Amino acid sequence: MIEFTLIHDFDLTPARFWQLFFDPGFTREMLLDGLGFGVCDIDPVIEAGGKRSRIMRVQPKLDLPAAVAKLLGPKLGYTEHGRQDVASGEWSYEISMSVLTERIRIGGRMTVEALGAERCRRTSHLWNEVRILGVGGLVEKAAERNMRDGWEKAATWMRGWIRQHPG
Repeated sequence: MIEFTLIHDFDLTPARFWQLFFDPGFTREMLLDGLGFGVCDIDPVIEAGGKRSRIMRVQPKLDLPAAVAKLLGPKLGYTEHGRQDVASGEWSYEISMSVLTERIRIGGRMTVEALGAERCRRTSHLWNEVRILGVGGLVEKAAERNMRDGWEKAATWMRGWIRQHPG
């Protein structure tokens, strides 16, 4: 299992961060136009019992070693099952891959804290675990590399979008 933490600062309040995060139009634009995903289907957010949940099906653009690409196939996709504890604000999610579902586990937790009047910090604790004899470590490293790259590209895209759409 590989675990790591990513921290990104943004020029907006935590409330606006979450408003954008749960806006399906913003999320689609970021994933499809900003990150080059092939598919992004988002179910409506469900709020009940102090939780906010969302299911999203995507087909990301990935950079994989040849052996991993051959194993996973050309059109790898996943379903994200996420939920937010409204009281604490923590978002947690697990990903179900479109292939090798029982052998690949990916997930994480994310919090957002204020850094002053119009700034916030997103802290993301991410993990992945791959149980495939002989290539599990290779797939875990490829997953980590793609997760880091994707979150960095998303943060850069978000900062540009926020500058173009103030307040």
